[in-house]
Amino acid sequence: MSSIYPEELASLRKREKELECIYNISSLFDLHIPLQSLLKGIAQRMPSACQFPDIAAARITMDSDTYQTDNFKETPWKMSENIMVHGVVKGSLLVVYLEERPILDVGPFLKEEKRLMDAIIARLGKVIERKVLEEALLESEKRHRVIFESSPLGIFLDHKGIITHCNRSFLRIFQVPRDKAIGAAITDFVNDERLEKVLARSNKDILPYYESEYPAQIAGNQLYLRSYYVPHRLLGNTIDSGVCLIADVTKNKQSEDALQQQKELLTSTFNALQDLIVVVDRDLRVVTSNWKSENIECTQENEEHPHCYNCFMHRDAPCDPCYVKEVFSSGNVAEIEQTDEVDGKVREYRAFPVFDKNNNIIMAVEHIRDITERKRTEKALQMSTEELEKAYEELKSLDKLKDEFLSNLRHELNTPLTTIKGFSELLHEGTFGPLNQEQSRAMEKVVNKSKRLQNLIDSLLFASSSQGGRVRYKFEKILLSDSLLSAVGELSEQAKEKNILIEDDFSSSKLFTYGDADYLPRAFANIVDNAIKFTHKQGKISLSAYRENGDVHVVLKDTGIGISEEDMPKLFQKFHQIDSSSTRSYGGNGLGLYVTKVIVEDHGGKIWLESEEGAGTKVHVTLPAAD
Repeated sequence: MSSIYPEELASLRKREKELECIYNISSLFDLHIPLQSLLKGIAQRMPSACQFPDIAAARITMDSDTYQTDNFKETPWKMSENIMVHGVVKGSLLVVYLEERPILDVGPFLKEEKRLMDAIIARLGKVIERKVLEEALLESEKRHRVIFESSPLGIFLDHKGIITHCNRSFLRIFQVPRDKAIGAAITDFVNDERLEKVLARSNKDILPYYESEYPAQIAGNQLYLRSYYVPHRLLGNTIDSGVCLIADVTKNKQSEDALQQQKELLTSTFNALQDLIVVVDRDLRVVTSNWKSENIECTQENEEHPHCYNCFMHRDAPCDPCYVKEVFSSGNVAEIEQTDEVDGKVREYRAFPVFDKNNNIIMAVEHIRDITERKRTEKALQMSTEELEKAYEELKSLDKLKDEFLSNLRHELNTPLTTIKGFSELLHEGTFGPLNQEQSRAMEKVVNKSKRLQNLIDSLLFASSSQGGRVRYKFEKILLSDSLLSAVGELSEQAKEKNILIEDDFSSSKLFTYGDADYLPRAFANIVDNAIKFTHKQGKISLSAYRENGDVHVVLKDTGIGISEEDMPKLFQKFHQIDSSSTRSYGGNGLGLYVTKVIVEDHGGKIWLESEEGAGTKVHVTLPAAD
């Protein structure tokens, strides 16, 4: 009795350790802890069930991860078991003794220890299977929840028409908080009579799903919604719940309406075009056209469209060569002009290829325009052009004759005029003997009129030469006051005759410019001559010059009759005269200001006037200054 007692006691103690180990590990299985923590806890508790726990160690390997006791190391005294999950080896459990132990049932381990390991491994495999399924289920739920909440479509789940779940898009579309939506009736948000009928009926006529579009007034805004509802049926074909997707298609609807309007506009524009537009296929049959004719409309679906050459060219067969066929063969734009033998009209035909996405020509667009009037106009224009060219040649010939005439006229007039001027000046100066006072005044008038006649001839010739660009200037640096004094001196006698006072304010200024010493004084003389001509007796003319912004600025101001506003734009025109009546009060040939403007602008300057009728005139001339 006493000899058996120690063995039974040892067996009981051994059984106690096994049960304690199983209890500790079972408590881990019952806890909802991560798989990594579970494996680590099992590895820490396994040595306590061994015969020699003080020198035992354990290690669990799972999916390349290792969980072991702190004292674990590889030794020859070991026992291991594979961990099976769904029939596949996912890892192993290894228990070792750190010191040598006698060989027993399984290496140095007892069969009871092996049985314990098998039981733990079997339970562990099932726990891992359960946790894998749980994690997969949680991951799937998480993924579907993210999809559910992130969907751009409004989604809700219902139970007999009551909302049980809804996503953010649903709340955004209907602009309500979640607590107001959950538990509310679907019909509070979805104003769709068809949906109400689906929820109210339970017979077999109910469709497996339905979709609908309808307008909705939400928060004062008019929206357009599209719904897709899939009911869930019970065995008796009654609706238990359902899933509904709602899309805000307001922008799409607006785009569709705008597209339809654009299509209608294009169609109206297409039909309103005066030119004929025809779309033909590869068989040269008309696909569509804006031609208003019953001959081109097909009343039956199986009726073939007519050929384009039959409709528009009045032919039974295409012309040879056919420009439309060339488009299909070459892919290039083709065009011809043809006179219709039936109505006699000339038409312009153009054909353009139409390509598909594979760059194959599938159709051609014909643009047909009636150019009969244009052809007539072109012919008339050509005849007019020929007549104008003929007239131009005649004008060139006349211009040449005019130049020759003016050249001869100048020669013929200058010859006697030079003699008249010369002898008049000699007589006036008393070279041929003294003259009495009356004779002297008469000869003075002859001399002055000879000078005016010379100026008239020079102006006529200058106007003719300037028009052809044949004036040759000799530019040099000149003192502006010399040109102004020359002009004033030349016309001083005319001023004296009308008792007109000429004042100047430029003699002390050293103003230089680049100009022609012959032509520039003539320009100023024409200005002074005009001022004297249109200023009453005992009037006044002021002449000043000064430097301004890199130019020399000459201003002539008179107290004459002034110029009306309607005459101002015409003053610099050739042969224009302020007083052009047959009973003119003022002389002149209408060339003075024209010649002056040409000379000033040829010198790089500008000329303009300021005037008011009855209040005198102010003439401005600017020329580039020469430093």
